[in-house]
Amino acid sequence: MDQSAPNPYQPPTALEPMADSERAHDGSASRMSRFWAAMIDGVLALIIFVPLQYVAGVYRDFPKVSAPPFPQSLLWALAGFAITLVLHGTFLARSAQTIGKKALNIQIVNASDGKPAAFGTIVLRRLLPVAVVAQIPYAGSVLGLVNVLFIFRKDRRCVHDHIAGTRVVNLGRSE
Repeated sequence: MDQSAPNPYQPPTALEPMADSERAHDGSASRMSRFWAAMIDGVLALIIFVPLQYVAGVYRDFPKVSAPPFPQSLLWALAGFAITLVLHGTFLARSAQTIGKKALNIQIVNASDGKPAAFGTIVLRRLLPVAVVAQIPYAGSVLGLVNVLFIFRKDRRCVHDHIAGTRVVNLGRSE
C-alpha cells in the first residue's frame, strides 16, 4: 500500500474553513446575534404590552380571542410603535442600538459609510415602513416574514436594512 496516499478515514487535521455565507468579511453582525437581540427586544416589549392589553380587555374572552377590528388593531400598532420608541429611543438616538443590540454589542450603521445610523433614519426608514406594512391584512404577515428571511442572503441585510440603507455590524467582539 502506498504510504503517501491520504487515508480517507482519518479525521481532518485542520479546522474546516467557514463557508462564505457564514463568515462576515465586512464586520456584519452574525445572524444569531441579530436573532438574540431581537428576542431580547421582543421580550421587553411583551413585558409592557401584554399587561396593557390585559387591562384593556383584549384577553377577556380567552381562549376565544378573535382578531380585533381594523381601527382597534391600528390603535394597538400605534401603541406598539410608541412603546418601541420609549423603550429604545434613547439608545437609538445615542448609539444606534436597541437594548438587545447593546446587550449583544452590535449596532445599526449606514451601509454606505459605516457610521452609526441617525435616529431619523432608523425610525422613519427602518422601523416605520415595516410597522405600516404589517398592518395590511394577511399580506402584512407574509411581507413581515419575507423581511426577516432576507437575513439569509449573503449580505445579511433584511428588507428594512435595504429600505433604510443600513446594516448591522459587530462592535469589536469576534463572533
